[in-house]
Amino acid sequence: MSYIIYNKQNHIARITLNRPEAMNAFNSELIGEFIGAMETIENDVDVYCVIIDANGEKAFSVGGDIKEEIKTTGKAAMEFGKLGKKCVSSILNCRVPVICAVHGFCLGGGMEVVLVSDLTVAADNLKIGMPTIKLGTIPGWGSTKTLADAVGKAKAKELLYTGKMISAEEAYGMGLVQFIVPAEELNAAATKLAEDIADKAPIAMKTMKSCIDKGWEMSIDEAFDMETVSFAGCYDTEDKFEAMSAFLEKRKHKEYKYK
Repeated sequence: MSYIIYNKQNHIARITLNRPEAMNAFNSELIGEFIGAMETIENDVDVYCVIIDANGEKAFSVGGDIKEEIKTTGKAAMEFGKLGKKCVSSILNCRVPVICAVHGFCLGGGMEVVLVSDLTVAADNLKIGMPTIKLGTIPGWGSTKTLADAVGKAKAKELLYTGKMISAEEAYGMGLVQFIVPAEELNAAATKLAEDIADKAPIAMKTMKSCIDKGWEMSIDEAFDMETVSFAGCYDTEDKFEAMSAFLEKRKHKEYKYK
């Protein structure tokens, strides 16, 4: 059985977690398949946007598989943590925007996937949190950093120290998710957002994402310099010429060629 379902349509790649019998808990096999799917995306210039979602009614993912983790030693946990960080890094460093579509329980590693995605569409039944402290451990896939970056250090400490779950509305208020929709509309809403993004000039979109992500860690002068170089680079692309021509001619742009 495959723990990941991968498909691509109209420049949109979709990675679906497919371990519903275990509420999409992450084990090494699932993570390995996920990383493989992200590598496929990186090598396919025909992909302009990615959606990550999950099968099963109850959960996007409950995080690690506790039945496995209770037997895990520190040495094995070190390797699992490295594998998990490779997984979230593949999302964080993806050249195209990544949309996370989450529902039900989104805990532990599930939340860490949300934290490194570009945008998150949440079902109104979402319950998201990082309960590792209740299991005698700490997060292993980077959220002591990524959660603090997202919501501020004090709020991150509150969520991590208590291990509590919060609702979709609370997550929206903190900026953890950007959209809330009825559960039955989650797939359609995420697809519509991905179609909107994939309809834009892909080189400019890739460049925009890179400037935002890299600039976040730079000084303002360094970020300004990087943006200027990146801005200029867009002007030598066929994408730019087609987009501007379509605007001036008041027509729908032709399909972009990634050139």
